[in-house]
Amino acid sequence: MTPELARRGPWIALALLAAMNLMNYYDRLLVVVVSQPLREEFSLSDTQYALLTGPVFVLVYAIASILFGRMADSHARRPLIAFVVALWSLMTALCGFAKSFALLAIARAGVGVGEGGANPAGMSLLSDHFPPQQRSLALALFQVGGNIGLLASFMVASWIAATYGWRAAFWIAAIPGLILAVLIYLFMPDAPRGQYDGEQPEAAPFSRTIAQLWENRAYRWLCIAASFGVFSSLGMLIWLPQFFIRLHGMGQREVGFLFGPAASFGLIAGMLIGGWLGNRLAKRGLSVPVWICIIANLLLVPVLLLVLWSPSTTVALAACFAAMGLAVVYAPAFQATMQSVCLPRQRGMASAFSNVLNALIGQGLIPLFVGMLSDRLTPAHGTESLRLALTASVGFTLLSGLLFLLALGHSRRLFAWRAQAA
Repeated sequence: MTPELARRGPWIALALLAAMNLMNYYDRLLVVVVSQPLREEFSLSDTQYALLTGPVFVLVYAIASILFGRMADSHARRPLIAFVVALWSLMTALCGFAKSFALLAIARAGVGVGEGGANPAGMSLLSDHFPPQQRSLALALFQVGGNIGLLASFMVASWIAATYGWRAAFWIAAIPGLILAVLIYLFMPDAPRGQYDGEQPEAAPFSRTIAQLWENRAYRWLCIAASFGVFSSLGMLIWLPQFFIRLHGMGQREVGFLFGPAASFGLIAGMLIGGWLGNRLAKRGLSVPVWICIIANLLLVPVLLLVLWSPSTTVALAACFAAMGLAVVYAPAFQATMQSVCLPRQRGMASAFSNVLNALIGQGLIPLFVGMLSDRLTPAHGTESLRLALTASVGFTLLSGLLFLLALGHSRRLFAWRAQAA
């Protein structure tokens, strides 16, 4: 490898992985963006909608994350990433051909299989391209790709659905994903595994790796805290379009061109600020960025309540921008710290298990809880039932902040022990 390629390689990899994450979230959010025509065509209740966006997707996503996470620790990551991008793109196209709720759910599960392999392999590769003090910003830029995908999904897919129908939104989305899979396979630079972490052992057997991760209290509590916190961003995004449709009278185009930008620009701003801040604080100590996780989640509670209870659509959208920013400003710090507390040969599995918890709790069980509670409250409260159900769910954001405080103590002790042992 030439010195010039060695210098540019990490940034080429970051650009391709950010593009991968863009398509990941573009395709993942399609069922949310076109939720209203889907609900009307298939006569979906809130519980069925929550199943489609939550457990139907996240259960297979979780299983796939573990499988592909293990492969990312022991196999070449470039062809693996290219394969999963092609797989979920094809399954996205199949969603557009569904003629029943059951067939749509099966195709949606197929999207989850492909997308389950993207994050573990991508984060593992980025952590080998960038040293610990630069990982927060690198991972933030990786996640910003996903936030841009959210924005594009709301704006582009909303326009396509309103103009050509919701099925066309799925068909068209598959094309750039398949092109990207080819580009990743041909041009993705790899990196020596653990090059910034000294000499490391080979990957332990699967069962031993699981045991080691569970025994790592810093890793364990970071992941548990994040699994509740992720509802404030990805979980809320499942329900907020429906909230603005029912409580503020928005239509499909308004969801795409008013709510979509407010949420997406908030996510992008929060992620970039979080990456910059995480890098700054990591220079003081690798556990210090966890303070971002604590403070952001605690501040988020009153902002989410303003989104849900303001009678003004303008104020609610402005608060939504702030809420989405706070909901992800801690993500780069969490991800960088999570990668740093684990050994290099564990990072694929570490990301996979984090994905599993995030998917099952923050994107699966809590959104399903909201849907079931909303259906339960509908006879007595009508359209207000969704507002009440979402208000109850804000308690999980508070819980996340308190759990991150516990994770901070364990992270401090782990890094102090490593420093003494070095």
